[in-house]
Amino acid sequence: MPLLFLLLITIATGALSAHAGRDEVRHSADPMWRMEAFLGYALFVGLVLLPTAIYFYVFHGDWFLFYWIDAGRAPWAWGILAALLLLGAASLGFGLGAALCRASRDVASRRIALGALFIALAVWPLGWERLSVVGSYRQFTRDYGLTAFFVSPAFYSGLAMLIIIGIAFGLLVYRIDRQTQQST
Repeated sequence: MPLLFLLLITIATGALSAHAGRDEVRHSADPMWRMEAFLGYALFVGLVLLPTAIYFYVFHGDWFLFYWIDAGRAPWAWGILAALLLLGAASLGFGLGAALCRASRDVASRRIALGALFIALAVWPLGWERLSVVGSYRQFTRDYGLTAFFVSPAFYSGLAMLIIIGIAFGLLVYRIDRQTQQST
């Protein structure tokens, strides 16, 4: 999963998590970071999305960053930046979804999430020239030793992680929705 795809998925899941906890969001006087819906989403980000980003950065770093930069130069800096971007996208998605739900604009929250998902899916065909091969920055810029995406470990691990993200997020939304309905 490339970073841009993962950031957009993170924004969408944040908005949908806030939408799932909309009853709590509307009626709670607590700050956002103390809401159960946010804490559940934070666990999802910390246990599923962040490890996914770390995996792709460590094992397919240049591909993960669209070959825009050489991850081999100052790898710790690019890794920290990617993690901070992911955490920022999570906060943005949940915060935006919570703000819209507090204003009773649930449909807008869902539309933003669906829009982010649509743009995330558009990353693949628009960036296919860069995403169709997996290798290092040096291999990509000099066009040698690249592996086709569909036979690379990035494809198989991405497929597995996408399934895990889908299942975990489905369980999260179910749990948040069920918890907020029971508490009201």
